[in-house]
Amino acid sequence: MSRTLAALVLVAGFALFTALSQVGGLVLLASAALWRLGPAPRLASRLSAPARVLAAAVLFLSLHAVVSLLVLPPLAARGGRVPLACAAATDADYGPRTRLTCLLNRHYVAPSVRAALARIAARVRARSGGRLAYLDAGFPFADGFPMPPHLSHRHGRDVDLAFFYEDEAGGVAAAPSPIGYFAYEGPGTGEVRPCAGIASRLRWDLEFLQPVMPERRFDRERTRVLVEEILASGAVRRLFVEPHIRLRLGIADARVRFQGCAAARHDDHIHVEFVRPEAARTHGRLTDPHQMPAVMLRICRSPSGIAAPDLKARHRNCFGVPA
Repeated sequence: MSRTLAALVLVAGFALFTALSQVGGLVLLASAALWRLGPAPRLASRLSAPARVLAAAVLFLSLHAVVSLLVLPPLAARGGRVPLACAAATDADYGPRTRLTCLLNRHYVAPSVRAALARIAARVRARSGGRLAYLDAGFPFADGFPMPPHLSHRHGRDVDLAFFYEDEAGGVAAAPSPIGYFAYEGPGTGEVRPCAGIASRLRWDLEFLQPVMPERRFDRERTRVLVEEILASGAVRRLFVEPHIRLRLGIADARVRFQGCAAARHDDHIHVEFVRPEAARTHGRLTDPHQMPAVMLRICRSPSGIAAPDLKARHRNCFGVPA
């Protein structure tokens, strides 16, 4: 491989792994440096090309695991971020839908969020017997750092939660998607379809994936319990689900919002935004549109996803309260 091609591969890998795990790009550079130092070059010279690629991958993944498990937690705590529990034990009140979320460092939140989520999970477990499963939360460092493909998840206060599903015997079943996303509970006949006929580059229907997802029944009762406990916690600013899911659950709280048609679908998970500790007494209701991140103002404008005609209408649509 020429030096130019190798440099291009390294740059592309840096961008990819930074987007995936925030520190993955730096770990890639460190592993590339280690690969060129010490005994690694002599060992590599004795290996075939496929074996060298495999050895380089093992070095990168091992270093990434060490950094993620041992180095990041204490460093992130200095900046006000803590990891959510990654235990796979079924007796825990909550855990990740996939351990990949933890390996990619997408499970960091503010300490108040972790405490609130633990209380919510305990209440949900007590009422329904279901174990709460989280998906993406946040990266360990730097408020405002983007977490692709999300438009939010930049401040340690956003957590995606999986719906509850049931198996044929009526017991709790895991979400059909192995990563928790993209297995949609689409609107049925007669249910509201606010984005019908509206094209959006961020609203992915992924119709080709739906037939290959395992069959699971949407557990309306347990999911309703989850939403009720989230809202009752007093720690939530707002949560996003699709309108037909909100109607199925019979939830009328103004904090339960539609994210708009210019954002990803939310009929495969619940997006929860927690309040700052000092704002907990507002019970999650924003009263000032300027508090809303600019990127969210662009997508939360009207039930149809089309820009509201004036600020009052935008305020009403996005916050559920009059201006």
